[in-house]
Amino acid sequence: MPNTALRVYIRNTALERIGQVDDYTSLTVVPRYNAIGSFVLEVSADSDKAGLLVEGNGLIIRTADGTLVDSGPIRTVDWSRSKDDSGEGKLTVGGVSDTEVLTRYTCWPAPASAIGSQADTVYKISGAVAETAMRTLVNANAGPGALASRKSPLLTLATNGGRGPTITRQLNQFDSLFAVLQDIANAAGLGFRVVQVGTGLQFQVYAPTDRSGTARFAFSLGNLTDANYSTTPPTCTRAIVVAGGQSSPRSCKTYDRADPLFPGLVLEQFVDLTSVDTASVDLAAQMDQAAEEALTAGAGKGSLAISPIDIPLLQYGRDYQVGDTVSAKVRTAWMTDVVREVTLTCTASEGTTVKAAVGTSDGDGTVARIYQYIAQVKRDVGRLKTRKAA
Repeated sequence: MPNTALRVYIRNTALERIGQVDDYTSLTVVPRYNAIGSFVLEVSADSDKAGLLVEGNGLIIRTADGTLVDSGPIRTVDWSRSKDDSGEGKLTVGGVSDTEVLTRYTCWPAPASAIGSQADTVYKISGAVAETAMRTLVNANAGPGALASRKSPLLTLATNGGRGPTITRQLNQFDSLFAVLQDIANAAGLGFRVVQVGTGLQFQVYAPTDRSGTARFAFSLGNLTDANYSTTPPTCTRAIVVAGGQSSPRSCKTYDRADPLFPGLVLEQFVDLTSVDTASVDLAAQMDQAAEEALTAGAGKGSLAISPIDIPLLQYGRDYQVGDTVSAKVRTAWMTDVVREVTLTCTASEGTTVKAAVGTSDGDGTVARIYQYIAQVKRDVGRLKTRKAA
């Protein structure tokens, strides 16, 4: 295979390497930022490794220089053969990234207690650093600190770096652990993932790296083959937060965030905190946090898809990763935003190609910079029309 080909290793259920697939015909792997990645591998059913490609085993995918792209369990193995095929046909192997393990768990109100002793209806995070709160949730519901019946035996936690702002929020009983981690991480500007380390899985929280000064993509630089951008309008510009009303008086407050592309548009959304006692000393912080998350999730979005070319001075895996901030030239302006996902496609004849999706798909407290740029273009066009009319 070409020197740029991705390296694929097979692991067993104990996460031990048991072979390498060096004769695959095609591979597509999509690592994602704060989301579940995926991979699809095609290989001849005659391959001597075909017997190892079974559900329950997994793949470890690395670049040619050994950098980890992604790893995770095999979920599907499909066999097909047509009348024109020679040999035993082909296998199409699909799987997901190891971060998927977090989707299997919920947040218990009292994670240290058995299911029959869940008297509380909420789990409260009060004045904790975002990374610490995320680690505590994973540890108590799925990691080493979880009940024996819930513990994921291969899951450990990386060292706490104390990253992110202090947060205060209340979780409803049995909220999805993965969804809660996404909400906290996206609002705090952090990344999280589960990756294979040795023969174990490790939950990691990290602060994305700003590489916008060095990872720059443009047609004029010769490292871009195509680019396109798109926008999605907002779904919430006014959060109506209501707390209490059950065992305590109601407290209602509105929070507004104007959209730059639709400055006069008001879209109200109810944010339910009625399970929060309005006598709580941190009521204001909880309401502020809930409003921030609703406005962030409902903000207008801009996304940019680019097809970069690896050149000696700038290569995926070595010079930028999923989650890093990069720069790309859109028309006449440079956009700076986060790499949300990367699609790496490798074939036996062409080696590896890369397509990156840049932009804020889940929001970062403000709309994506590209979205703001389009709003500015719209205003500029409006001024030109006004001048012509005058």
